[in-house]
Amino acid sequence: MNERSEIKHPNPDHARKAIVAAAHRLFLEQGFHGTTMRQISKESGMALGSLYTYFPGKDDLFRAVFEAYNPYLILVLALENTQAGSAADLVRTAARRLVTALSARPDLIKLTFIDVVEFQGRHLQAAYPEVSARLESFTQRLQRDPAVVKTFSSESLLRAFFGLFYSFHMNEMLLGKPPESTDQSNAALQDNIEIYLRGILV
Repeated sequence: MNERSEIKHPNPDHARKAIVAAAHRLFLEQGFHGTTMRQISKESGMALGSLYTYFPGKDDLFRAVFEAYNPYLILVLALENTQAGSAADLVRTAARRLVTALSARPDLIKLTFIDVVEFQGRHLQAAYPEVSARLESFTQRLQRDPAVVKTFSSESLLRAFFGLFYSFHMNEMLLGKPPESTDQSNAALQDNIEIYLRGILV
């Protein structure tokens, strides 16, 4: 496609979505600072002038991308869709769902990294209040039986949960585990679950 050519989008909503989708692809490939508005214009099929009509600057466009591909939402859904009878089973099932969801969407990890590295986590911090109540409902389910679960704040339980299992997924990526190591990964995940539930001391 010629850089000056422009796809005729049927309405402004479709045009905006096309721009956001194109920017998302380029940000993941090149990072925020490595991507230009001209490249996004070409990728989306929009004239550069039209692009600026929808998004006055690249920061505005990244904010729209982050909102459209909010990495928190998939984590929230993984927890909300988890059903279990006991606190231990709830943790085991939720941890597996979380790691599976992250493995299926590597773009979310990249988007998170871009925000942390290039924006100091500004968009993550802004998005958290919108999901905090839904995340805390998971810890409330964990704490239903005070005779089983120790008295920790909801924030501490969430920090430990996401810290352990988000980093587990990150370690799998960083170590570049081959497909044949699935059994080892499953065993390692089970160990991490037991560490969350019982600690490391005998």
